[in-house]
Order: sequence, then C-alpha cells, then structure tokens
Amino acid sequence: MSFATPRGRVGGFPDTPAGIRQRIPNSTTTTTTATATTPSAGPSPRDRRPRSHLPTVPEDATAAAADSGPLIPLTVINAPNQRACALGVYGLLFLARLWDYSQVQYNGAHGAYFFKWAVIDAVYLFALPYFRIPWLELSSEFILAAFIATVFSDWWLMYNIPLPFQGWLLAVAKVFYDKEIAISEHNVKLSNILHNSSLIMGKQIINILPEGSAYLNPERHPYCLGPDRPVVTVPLFFNATVPLEIEFVRFDLNTNAQELVKVSRKEVREIAKHSATSVVDGLVTTYRYDLALKKPGAYRLNKVLDEYKLEVQRITPPTYIVPCPRARVRSAESSTRCLGELSNLSLEVEGTPPLKIYYSRTINGKDHSFHFQSLQPEGFTSPLLSSQPAASLLMLSPDADFTWARSQKVPVGLNESMNNAGEWQYSVDQVHDAFGNQVSYEPAEDQEPRPKSKDLYHNFVVRERSRATLTGCDARNPLKIAKGQSTKLPITIRHPGGVPDNEPHTLTWQFSPIDTLSKSGDHGDVVQVGSFTTKKANDQPTISEPGLYTLKSITRDSCEGEIEEPSSCLLLNPLEPTLAMRSTEIPDNCAGNPIGLHVDMDLVGTPPFKVFYDVIEGGKPRKESVVIPNLRHQLRLKPSRADHYEYRFRKLQDAVYTVMLPPTKDYHLEQDVKPSAKASFVRSSRNINACLDQQISLEVDFVGDAPFNLEWELVHDGKRKPTIETGLTDESFMIKTPPLSKGGDYALSLKSVQDKSGCKVILDEEVKISVRRQKPRAAFGLLENKRSTTVVEAAQVNLPLKLSGERPWWVTYRNLNSTAPLDIREALSANDYIEAQEPGIYEIVRVEDLQCPGIVDPKANMFELKWYPRPELSLVPTDSIRPTDEKHKFVKKEICEGDVDGFEVALQGSPPYHVQYEVRSKPKIGSVSVARKDFDAVLGKASVPMDTAKAGLYSYTFSALSDNLYSNDKRQSTPLTLEQTVHPKPSASFVKPGQIFKSCLADEVEQRIPVKLEGKAPFYLEIEIKHQTGTLPEVYRIPNIQTNSYDIRIPRQHLKLGAQQIRIRKVRDDRGCQLETNVGGPVVQFQLFDSPAIYPLEQRTDYCVGERIGYTLSGTPPFEINYNFGGRNMRAKAQTTSFRRVAESPGEFTITSIRDRASECRATVNLSRVIHPMPAVRISKGRVVQVDIHEGSEVEILFDFEGTPPFEFTYTRSTNARKGQKSQVIETRHDVSEGYSKVIMANLEGTYQVIAIKDKYCAYSTTGAMGKDTSQPKLMY
Repeated sequence: MSFATPRGRVGGFPDTPAGIRQRIPNSTTTTTTATATTPSAGPSPRDRRPRSHLPTVPEDATAAAADSGPLIPLTVINAPNQRACALGVYGLLFLARLWDYSQVQYNGAHGAYFFKWAVIDAVYLFALPYFRIPWLELSSEFILAAFIATVFSDWWLMYNIPLPFQGWLLAVAKVFYDKEIAISEHNVKLSNILHNSSLIMGKQIINILPEGSAYLNPERHPYCLGPDRPVVTVPLFFNATVPLEIEFVRFDLNTNAQELVKVSRKEVREIAKHSATSVVDGLVTTYRYDLALKKPGAYRLNKVLDEYKLEVQRITPPTYIVPCPRARVRSAESSTRCLGELSNLSLEVEGTPPLKIYYSRTINGKDHSFHFQSLQPEGFTSPLLSSQPAASLLMLSPDADFTWARSQKVPVGLNESMNNAGEWQYSVDQVHDAFGNQVSYEPAEDQEPRPKSKDLYHNFVVRERSRATLTGCDARNPLKIAKGQSTKLPITIRHPGGVPDNEPHTLTWQFSPIDTLSKSGDHGDVVQVGSFTTKKANDQPTISEPGLYTLKSITRDSCEGEIEEPSSCLLLNPLEPTLAMRSTEIPDNCAGNPIGLHVDMDLVGTPPFKVFYDVIEGGKPRKESVVIPNLRHQLRLKPSRADHYEYRFRKLQDAVYTVMLPPTKDYHLEQDVKPSAKASFVRSSRNINACLDQQISLEVDFVGDAPFNLEWELVHDGKRKPTIETGLTDESFMIKTPPLSKGGDYALSLKSVQDKSGCKVILDEEVKISVRRQKPRAAFGLLENKRSTTVVEAAQVNLPLKLSGERPWWVTYRNLNSTAPLDIREALSANDYIEAQEPGIYEIVRVEDLQCPGIVDPKANMFELKWYPRPELSLVPTDSIRPTDEKHKFVKKEICEGDVDGFEVALQGSPPYHVQYEVRSKPKIGSVSVARKDFDAVLGKASVPMDTAKAGLYSYTFSALSDNLYSNDKRQSTPLTLEQTVHPKPSASFVKPGQIFKSCLADEVEQRIPVKLEGKAPFYLEIEIKHQTGTLPEVYRIPNIQTNSYDIRIPRQHLKLGAQQIRIRKVRDDRGCQLETNVGGPVVQFQLFDSPAIYPLEQRTDYCVGERIGYTLSGTPPFEINYNFGGRNMRAKAQTTSFRRVAESPGEFTITSIRDRASECRATVNLSRVIHPMPAVRISKGRVVQVDIHEGSEVEILFDFEGTPPFEFTYTRSTNARKGQKSQVIETRHDVSEGYSKVIMANLEGTYQVIAIKDKYCAYSTTGAMGKDTSQPKLMY
C-alpha cells in the first residue's frame, strides 16, 4: 500500500495525508484506500503497527486539497522530482552566474551583469511559491530575506568586491570554468596550456647527512629571576636548520639534579615561522628565537632534531639563570645610639657570590656612598674567581658541580663609631651578583621618586652625652644651712648639642653623714646612694642632712654622661650667731661736747654678719644696718646734726642664721649730740675726670651755726693755689675752678671750716681731678695699605677706625655720594669699624668719647668704597642681528623651519659664567610653550643654538647671569631678549588629490590641474611626471607663481600617451624656504588618449604559447579590432578598453585596424607579435634517479633541453621526501646553457629538479610563471 507525498503548508510542516483513515477504535486493523491509484504489495510493518485514534476528516477535505495543490499535479511529476527540478534550475543559474563572473573580469561590464542577475534572482525566488511544491512553499519573509542575500552576492561577484573567502571560491570556479578566449576566437582552457607536465620531466635525488647548528645564548648574557622579573627571555640561535624537536637539560643549582625540558610544539611551530623570514636564495640562514624560561638553574641544549629527525650540531656552554640578588638591612635592637658608640648594624646580601653591595650613609642630610665587594661565605669557591674556566662553567664534565651558583646569604657587618650627633641613616642602593646581574633600589632619572621599602634602610638617632658638675660648692667652700633646713644640691648640667629643656636626666650620688667621714674628709664606712630624675634642665635635688655628697653618674635616654670636677660637696650645720657690745663717747676737741659713740662689737657665728638697728632722732625712728665681714668690729655713730639720739639693736644675721636680739639695755644706747662745724663735698665720688680747658664746679655742704668761713686749695704739678671764702650764710656753697688748661692730675682739698662758735676745724675732704692731656682723636684705618677698597655689590664692609680716648666713642660720619643724613657709630674699642654697604666716599665729621669732644684727623678722615662691576651679557654684533625700538631687545634675521642657526653672546665679568635663559615659542597654531635652559662658559664668548624645529615666533630671554663673584639675582639684571621668526616651510597640494585628468592627443587646449600653495609668493614649483611605461620620471619646473592658487598646464611634449602619475616634487617660496615631498604622497593621474588607438601593454614582440597578449584601447568602448593570424583575417569586439587574447599555438599575430564607438573611424595599425613554442627540459633523461653519496663526494646531473638556445633554467634542491613529511625547498639556483645539454656537479643532499626553463624567447615554470618578461633580470646565485 503506497501513499502520495504529503502536501506541505506554506511556511510550516506537511499536512497529514487526507486519504488515510482510521477505523473505529478496536484491536483490528483494516485496509484503507488512498487518493493515489498505485497498488501496494501489502501493508508495511509500519502500517501493521497499532495506531492511535485520530479525529474523523471532513468529507470536503479532498476537494479543498485539490484546489490548493501543486501547480503541476503530483500525478504528472511527483513531489520529490519537482523539488529536484527546482534545485536543479537554481544550480544551473548558479553555474551561469559564475561564468558571467569570470567574463566580467575581462570585459568590465559590472553594472550590466549585476542588474541582469538581480532580475533573474527576483523572478526565480518570487515565482517559486506559485508552484506550491510540497516542502518548498516558503514564507514571504523567507523569500524576501533570500532575495536580499542573493542581491548581495550578485553585487559582491559582479563588482569583484574582495572578501576573505573569495580566493577559495575563485579556485573552485576555475576548476570547472577555467576558459578564456584565444586568438582563434574560441574558448580554451588555460590550465591545459599552462600545466603541461611534459615540458619539465625527471629529478635527481642525493642523500647525505645534513649539517646545522643551534646555540643557546651565544653572547653569554646573565639572567636572573625575581619578584619584578618572573620570566626571562633567552636567545636561541639556529643556523641552516629548522628544528622539529628541542630538548634542554636544566641543572638545579641547589641539588645538581638534572631535569629534561622539552620545548612545546607550539613554540617549535613559532620557530619554524621565524625560519621562513631568514631564507636567502632558498637557504635558511641564521635566525633567532627568544625562549621564555621561568625556573633558575644552569641550562644547556641537550638534543635538537631537524625536520628529518636528525640531530643538529649544538654548542653547549651553559646559560645560568639565578635568583636576582637582593639585600636588606637587619633591624637593630634600638634606633637610639649615644655619641661614640658603635652602630652595630648588619646588612644581609643574598645572591650568587661573590656579591657587591652599594649603600649610602646619611649624617644630618649629608650623603656618603660606600660599597663592599667580593662578599662571599667562608670557604666559598667559585670558577668565576679563577683565571681558568672550570668544568662547571663550560659544561665540559658530565658530573660538574653547580651548587656554587646557588643563591646564598652573606651578612655584612657595619660596626662604625658614631662620632657625630644627629640623625643617621643607612640605606641600600644597589646590589650585584657574580654574573653581573644588578638590582637598583634607586629610582631612575626619568621616574618619579618613591619611598623605599622599610627593610632597605635603617635610621639612628645619635644623642650627645650630658655633663654634670657642682658649682659653688667644693672642698674649700662647703654648703652651710641652718639645722632642720634644706637646700638644693648645686648641680649644673651642660648639653653640648643643645638638648631641649624638657629632656629628663637621671642623677646618682653617694652620701656619707658628717660623723662618718674619714680623717682625710672622704667617705667613710657608711655610704648611701641617692638618685634624682630631672624634668627640666635646671632641676636640682633637695638635700638637708649634713655630710659629704659625691656625684657618680648622669644618664639621659640610656646614654650615660660625664661627671666633671668638682663632683663632691660638703653640707654643714654651723652654730647660731651671738653679739656682745660696749660703747665709748667721742668728745669734741675744741668745745669738749660729745659728738658721737664708738661701739665695739664681738661676734660669734658664720661671717659675714649683718646687724640691724633703729636710730631715733628727735622722736623719729629710722632703720639702719651694718655689714660686718669679721668677728670683731667698731661701729662709729657720729650724727651730723645736734639732737638726742637713741640706738636700739634688733636683729643679728650671719651667713646661715637670723637671730632676733632681746630688747634689753645691753642692746640699747642713748646720747645727746652737739657736733662741731663741718664741711664736705656733696659729690659721693672723690675722683673726677675732666677735659682740657674744662671748668669744674663742686658743691660743699656745711654743718654747724652760720656764718661759715671756708678755706680750700687747688694743687697741680706741686703748686698750690689756696682760696678763702668768708661770710657764707647758706648751708651749701659751690666751688668753681678756673679752666683747667693743662693736662694732669689736680687735687681740690677743703683745708678748714669755721662756724659761729669760732672753732676752726681742720678738714680732710679732697677730690681728685684727672684732666686729659689730649683730646680724643678719630681717623680711618688702612685696608691693604690704602683707604679704599672694592667689594661685590651689596656686600657689607667694615671700614676700620683708629680712635684714641676713653671708650665708648660716638663717631659721626656721612657718605658724600649719598643724600642720607649723618650717621652716628658707637665704637667700643679703639680699633672699631663703620659698617658700610653703599659705595661712595665716607667722611668722619666729628668724634666724642666717654667724656670729651674730640678732633678728626684731616688727612685720614675719608675712605672710598667701590663695587666690582656685575657680570654683563651682550650679543655679539652681526649683520643678522639688529636692535629694536625697545631697549634690550633685538631681532635676528628670519629663518626657515628646520634650518640650523645660532648666535654668540659676549660675557664680561669674572669667569666662569653661568647663564640662564628661557626660550618662548609661539606657533601660529597652538599654545605658547616656554623652555628654561642654561649653560656654563669660561671664555668671553659663547655660542647659543637656536630652535628651528617648528615654525613660529621664538623669543630668547636671558634672565640670569652669574660669574665667580655674583650669583643669579634676577632683580639686579635687566633681561636681554632676542627674537627670531621661523617661517614654516611652504606647501603645495592638489586641490583634488587622486583625481584622474584625461586628454586627447589632438586637443589644442591643455588640461588644467589646480594646486593650492601655502607660503609667501612668488613660488617656485617642481612637478614630477612618472609615465606608465616605467621610464625615469620627468621633472617640469614652474617659476614665479604669484598667487596661492594656480592651475598647472603641462606642455604636451612632457606627456605621453597612456596614464601618467603626477606629483609635486618641490616647492619654494619668496623667503627661500623650500619643501621636498616624499615619494608616496598625494598624486593625480593624467591620461592622454588617441582616438581611436591601440597600444600594446608590453613593448616586446615575441610571445610564448600560453601567454596573454594584451592591449590598451584608446577611445570609447565598444571597440572593433581586425587582426590576422595564421593567414586568416579575423574580427573581434571589446566591450572595454582592454583587449586580451590567449596564445594557444605558435604563429604570427598582427592587428591591422581598430575602431571605437565614439569616433566611428578606423585607425590602421600594424602591430605584429610572434608566438613561439614553449621550451622543454629533461633531467636524468626524464627519469627519477636516486643517488646516495658520502659527504664531500660529487655526482653528475644531466640536463637535456628543447627549444631555441641559449637556455636559462632554474632548479631547486629540496629536502628528500620522507614518510609523513613534505619536501621543502632548501635552495634555488639559476644556470645558463648555450647548447642542448649541460652537466652540473652536485655534492649536497637533496632532491634536484627543474622548476623553470627559459630559452631565447620563452620561459616555463612549474610554479605557474609562464611567458617571457624582458624587463626582469636573470636569476643569479
């Protein structure tokens, strides 16, 4: 029982066949009929299976299906055949599309073919649903998407758009449709002509062992691995070999264990790719591959196999990859040291010994660099230390020891005496290992500084040692205090380094009580230890117990200081003081009246004593005291006025105690006093210094009853001049001396005084007057034997003074070159000075000393101060530099961009000079940039290069100049500016680069090519014309172009028929600046046509079978070409400007005429080409011959030729083919034979076969090159 193919729904799955019915549900299966009339041989096993119950199909389903069935009934063509027909039609269309694609490459009718196939695809796709073929009833969305895809493929094919898989598609198409039009106007398959295996036959195979080498790290560079360098790349060089397998052996530096390391296949493939770039004349030369290694050890090549799995010669010195050296500072127990202590610091260096380390020691900001080298453990031996290389170094011994190259730790002790107080820092800078690997911990100059790791430096604070001593107390001067009182132990602490006051100190001392001291006054058997910690520098411990105190130590921040002498102090408790007195009256010798008391005092205690008493005069008390230095004293109580006096002694004080005296009569005295006449000077001082010609006035006070008579005298040089003054009624009198005109000592004495009582009292009052013998004098001293000096500007100079008199002096002076007021200098020594900063002539106006005005030496009253001139910078005058209206500003001659220029500066002053200047560039476009530069000069002239790299206005401003005397002070110098304008290079460009300009040979008007010029007119322009024929470019020069826009008209004699490339070669403007453009810049194309004309693509007249003979047609297509070949006249049409035919057989091909569509005129031509047959070669009589030879032997290779001598042939030597491997070309050689055979001797292994043959006219190559190209040179080897 058979069924028709189910009808599918549009866009869905097929419907269930309508003719299939199911029986009512029971277990028996019955036979049903189908709409098709084909009988069935019986029910199939599938039909005999139980089926599930389906709903009953409506009766009109068959009629509906008939109305919507396939356009072609299934009874006529069943569904599978209809689908096969539809796909077959599409396949035929696809093949036709590929044919048109191959044709469009020659005729260039891209648009026509594209629209043709777009219409065909649209008709096919949109008509397909109307056939209603089962399973091909596609949805409208799918049809639209398919149409878009096919249109895209048409566009890609017909316009030859390159795609990644286009080459593959073309190769597939060429297999089936590789046909072109031949000269006979028939389609021929080009591959049948080109791939003629009978032209080159035979090969010679020579077997010989290959030679090659591999070298790991030939320059013996050191390598190391570290945290910042986890992988190193080691160069691996190969010579004349392509490796297939590479194996290393790695020796562990700690255990000498060997590890075989194989290079991965991926890396081997990369090495093979590198070898392809090093093929010269078909031979693999030396090339390099960088191998990445991650483990330390000693590496050498163990095995290298080439592509034939033969071992390659390898050079086996080892390459050492060691851990990178490193160093650290071991942390010290304490970061504080005392002055004079050792640093006691150690560095730890790790790496391959012997090691070298560089470290720096900074003391209070001053850096000092040091280094240790040859650091190695004790008993260490290394082949690097010997003059002869050891076996482990050169890998000559199989049991060589490599443990010497392992990383080892070497401690380095830094035990230096720290004799400078302050901040110390030890810092690691660099470390080197035995192989020269270097690790620097200092940042490079072009890197930003960053802090070092904490284990790379260590800081110390070195403290000064304090000093302690006792002041005011020693063995001769003990401390004395009252019993039960306390005092401070007079300790003085000194700090050499200026320690702050809040630094604590710990003091210790020994104490022995007073009654336990030895006979010599030293400590006895009883000794106590005391201590005290200060909070401030002037803190002192408090002591109260009498005895001997001795300082033992002073400590500050674990630094023990020094105890200086005196270091011992004795503390005593003396006895309390006592006073015993007795008094006697003082009588008046003239009148006999009492005038005072003599009080004798006996004292006990510690001198000095001070006695406090009250004096009551007329009921008015006043307090008095007297200081007594000894144990006995007589106190004279002699009042000056008459009255009743009482004396009450209240208190007694010695050096230790203060005692109140009891109010008894033993300490109370009374007396009535009536003194005699008396005269005394009011002035307390009895010495007077006077100047020459000075008058002295002294006041005298009287005691007694007026009137008074006073007798006084003036004594000088042994001469006395007495004077008597009488009837003086006042209580005082002013004595005036005559002017003292002579120097020396004078004595003014009061001889006697007499009051109303008539008693004349002899006086002993005297005042000494010392009169200066000379007046004070002032003058300038000498500097370098002259009263003038020269210093640098603004330097302070001390002008020496010569003074006489008594200090201090007040010197009034002025600067004659200044308008400043008078200055006064207070001089404290006779050789003082005047501080001067301004230049000029300084004059001393007057002088005064402590008492007297003086005189100025007129011959030495002036001193001249001059300044050294400041350094000056100026421009060396040249014709190219001219000044401007602005002061200190110059302009240099304009220059072109990129030209070399400079200028010279003249320097005056004290060499060497240091010049600072800045270069300010202001381009026409962009922001202003400023660059600061400087240079040093020792001569009076210096050259300064100028920046001309970019166009713009450059300003060179010299802002600072220093010499040996003056430093840079921009405020003291006037900037010098030099400006220069750097003109940009002119430029010339085509207005429309890449445009194609066309012209006919018969045109009288020349074609215009617009160009745009930038710069200053007039311009000079050079144009390069490169013709399509490949001849040397022709240069066309255009001078005196007055505008920036110009139309180039190239004369016809500079143009040739066909295409030519025109580019701008050089442009120069009015400033003299020029620009030469590089090859490869913008160009325009210029095509010169003839109407009509035909031009051969090649100038040669001899062609070979299988070559394409091509022509370029001038005019408007289509063209009609008439030609003659083999005695037959033939006609061909060309739809494009290209006409090409395949030479399928030898003969003479001559084009006689051409006509195009534009001119409709025929141009008679005579272009003849001779087509020659292909040459042939037989090696070893066309057979495959295999020869095995020993290295150094030779074998003959016989070549037989067919064609026209001389013959040039190219043959290759390839690797001998092995199972599973392809043969690779090793070298390619070229040779020449003048006859029909040639013998070549060969001694190298490989397969020799000819790949190219060339006779006098033609060439054939198995690589696809065919024909003859006279423009190519012969192959050489």
